[in-house]
Amino acid sequence: QWHSLTTKAVKATLAGRTAFELPPLDVSTGTEFQQRVWEELLWIPCGETRSYGDIAKNIRKPKAVRAVGGACGANRIPLLIPCHRVLAANRKIGGFSGGLDWKKRLLETEGVSVAG
Repeated sequence: QWHSLTTKAVKATLAGRTAFELPPLDVSTGTEFQQRVWEELLWIPCGETRSYGDIAKNIRKPKAVRAVGGACGANRIPLLIPCHRVLAANRKIGGFSGGLDWKKRLLETEGVSVAG
């Protein structure tokens, strides 16, 4: 069941589809802070973005912008916990553990254009 749900979710993400069931995600390997960030990322709808500062404010740690970036970089399942939807404050692409080309590709698949 888990493997099937994960396969469907990954394929749906890569195809730019938004309606799919997420498999149960084990984020227990992260710190408490990282887990809070990852949970917040799950609330970003497909086709929308947030800034690192937005995420920091939403988890009530407004000065932890760089730490949010670090938590995004530590995300081991970036296709399912969508850290690719997090941009720098000036809507620039920022970083991505899978590489900037993947981040751009995922965002374009979702209909999002970003500054270089």
